[in-house]
Formats: sequence, structure tokens, C-alpha cells
Amino acid sequence: MTALLQVEGLKKYFPAGKTNFLGKHTQLLKAVDNLSFTIREGEIFGLVGESGCGKSTTGRCILKIEEATGGSVYFMGKNITSLKGKELLQIRREMQMIFQNPYSSLNPRLTIRQTLQEVLKVHRIATGDQAKDRIVELLEQVGLPTDAMDRYPHEFSGGQLQRIVVARALAVNPKFIFADEPVSALDVSVQAQILNLLASLREKLGLTILFVAHDLSVVEHISDRVGVMYLGQMVEMAQVEDLYEEPLHPYTKALIHSIPINNPKEKKERITLEGDIPSPIDPPTGCRFASRCPQCFARCTEAAPIFKEVQPGHFVACHLYASNEK
Repeated sequence: MTALLQVEGLKKYFPAGKTNFLGKHTQLLKAVDNLSFTIREGEIFGLVGESGCGKSTTGRCILKIEEATGGSVYFMGKNITSLKGKELLQIRREMQMIFQNPYSSLNPRLTIRQTLQEVLKVHRIATGDQAKDRIVELLEQVGLPTDAMDRYPHEFSGGQLQRIVVARALAVNPKFIFADEPVSALDVSVQAQILNLLASLREKLGLTILFVAHDLSVVEHISDRVGVMYLGQMVEMAQVEDLYEEPLHPYTKALIHSIPINNPKEKKERITLEGDIPSPIDPPTGCRFASRCPQCFARCTEAAPIFKEVQPGHFVACHLYASNEK
């Protein structure tokens, strides 16, 4: 498969702390720090990590909801990092977002028809009867009845609202969708329905999806490849089967061993991480996971590990897999 999206050295720093006499902030919070990865056309790429590791910020920078501090984002071979105005609007037709909380991502004063009509109008896709036909088609695609278009958001359940958010994202026929923890606000019984809907739409429409979540079992269910982030950086990336069956990075191992098991009688090895997460304002000079890593050695605190391929298609940033370093 060819690469649809390529991220190179992406950085997003937020101003923090007090300002100096010039009015500039004296500290920077490094939410995303030199991140690089590729998403292939037609795949679902899962991005996981603890809260605050920079997963959602990465997606928002890709869609230019947040302006990146540095680095480049290539979409269909075109650098979209500096796009503005009409060029940016054209790209937004190709790249859409499914928000985490469906309750807050829809205007409560607009009916579903008005919400979807607004999207079609802004992007000059359809008006009048054509817009109505398109709305009916979108509701059918996400498994909702056509009479739902004349109801308000408060009349729907959480799962139904997320289907409407998916329909809004599909309204412009995008090629790429950033799903920002799309099932974390839903009941467990509804989560599987939304995941199956996304997987089905990927097959029918040929979508490419960046799926962000902190629930590793959810990511395992839907993803083709998975990237693991820690403190603004990618620490491991591989095919989903390889990552879950043979994790390499100590942080990934701890995350996977924390997944609950269904059988209460079955015993599972637990990896307990000790210590505090370093501050993203002043990250350590060596490996950012060193202060919590049970396998840390001297080199880990002296130099940052290189993110490299150690097995076919399996990338990791860890000194344990560098020769002559232990």
C-alpha cells in the first residue's frame, strides 16, 4: 500500500510558565516532540499511550486544528503544513475528524438535518433536494432511520449521537479520518457497535483512519498497525499482531500487561511501573522512560535512543536493542 499521510519531525510546543520582560513565556510544554510516522492508504493506524502523551495533539496538528511548532505533514504527497485559506478548505474536504465526546461536538440548537446541511453548504456539495437526498444517504450509512434528521441532539442516546458525528465526517467524502477516542465516552455495550461501523465504512468507502485511544483492547480490535507514544515521542510501532504478541519496549510491555482478562480465575503477569512521569516542560536528556523503566541502565540516562527498525516492520526506540550499549 502507498503512503497517504506522512508525518516528519512533528513538534507542538505550548507556552507555559511566567513571561519575561519582553512578554515571552520562559518555558515551553513539549506536547509533541519530533514525531515521525507514515499511514498507508486504506489502513487503520492506532495511536496509544497514557493520557497527556500527545496522541490527540498529534491528530489535531495533522488536521491543522492546531498549528504545528515544527516539522512537516504530507498528505497525498503534498506538504500541507503551511496551507491557508481556500487551499486549506480544499484539504479539509479530504481530512475529517470524529470527536471524542458526541454530546459536546453537536450544536444542541440545530436539528440533525441543519447540522449536516451546514457541512454540505460550506463545502458547496449540495443544496435543496440534493442535500436532503445526501442526508438520507448518510443516515442510512451509519445505521439511523431517515426521520432522525428532524430531531435534536438531546433526543438521541450517546451511541446514536456518535453515529451522527460519523455521518457529519462522511458528508464531504473524505479520504482520511482522525478518530479521537471515539468510543471512550460510550457504554461498553455500544463501543463494539461503533468500532464495527468504522471498520465496515473503511471497507465500503476505502477510508484511511488514524484511531487514537488509551484502551489497548479497543485498538487491538480495530487497527492494522499500532504506534505507542510516551511523553510526546513514538517509542514503538509495528503490525498489531506483532506488537501485542511480542512487544519490545518496556513501556509497551507494561501497557499490554495492564489489559484486563475476561477469566477471573486466570492469573496474569503484571508489570508495575514505579516513579513519576517526567515533566513535558523539562523532559530528561536521555530516554524519557528511564526514570520508570525496570530495565534501565547507565546509557539510558545519558543519551536518547534512536527510533529504528529492529525487526521487519517493527520499530522501537530503546537502548536494549542497540548493540554494545549495555
